[in-house]
Amino acid sequence: MDPKASLTAPNAIREMIRAGDYSGPTNGFVPGFTQCNIVILPKAYAFDFQKYCQNNHDCCPLLATSINEGDFRLDPLGSNIDIRSDVPKYRVLKDGQLVDEVTNITKIWRTDFVTFALASYVAFDYVLNSFGFDTSTSSPAHTLPMYISDIPSQPVGPFKSNKVVCLRPMDTKEIIRAIQAGSISRVPHGIPVHFGNPADIGINNLSKPNFGDPIFIPEHKHPVFWTTSLTAHLAITRAAPELCIINSPQHMLVTDRPDMDLLIQ
Repeated sequence: MDPKASLTAPNAIREMIRAGDYSGPTNGFVPGFTQCNIVILPKAYAFDFQKYCQNNHDCCPLLATSINEGDFRLDPLGSNIDIRSDVPKYRVLKDGQLVDEVTNITKIWRTDFVTFALASYVAFDYVLNSFGFDTSTSSPAHTLPMYISDIPSQPVGPFKSNKVVCLRPMDTKEIIRAIQAGSISRVPHGIPVHFGNPADIGINNLSKPNFGDPIFIPEHKHPVFWTTSLTAHLAITRAAPELCIINSPQHMLVTDRPDMDLLIQ
């Protein structure tokens, strides 16, 4: 599919993905509608993981879970969502190790699976756009650079990791406006966790992000960092459950939920 295709309805994106007609990144599609990172775990791990998200809401903002184990619907995010087929690309992990990357998980679905949907940083880019920022997630061809920091999350059971942060370059006035934007909204990942010297949070080479694409930082701008829900994916790999399914980076679930629903009205 052409990334510039005029697809303005989330259900149209999902139907195309479900039909196998698109398996690429989703950032940049249907701006204004929430996109989610997905974690699917056996029930035996679900309680600890849910508590991990609740205790680390800044980096693992949980928007929805399946109502019952084995349920592949996520009605709070879209009435016709089928989590087995509506994500463009999935990663299958066994004992924390990647064993496969697929576009449909119907054949490996289990009746004890529990699904978790976590808000992506893309929602905050919608807020920044409304404040006059030109964000880099407006196209699937561009993704923010993301780094594993040395900022610890609060561990729960087997789930623990340092926080994954994304970088947006800003000058001093932009930093102030971005903090104002985050402070008047409840959009996840709205308040930066650090700006200035990246080494202060354990990042020693901005040109080599752990995820995403490196970007040029002009001399008059500072690196500013926000948490991302990829923290949950990192915690999953370190917990090494016997089986887990996550979405591939930037291949998210496009929901029917408007980003404006996350704003303070």
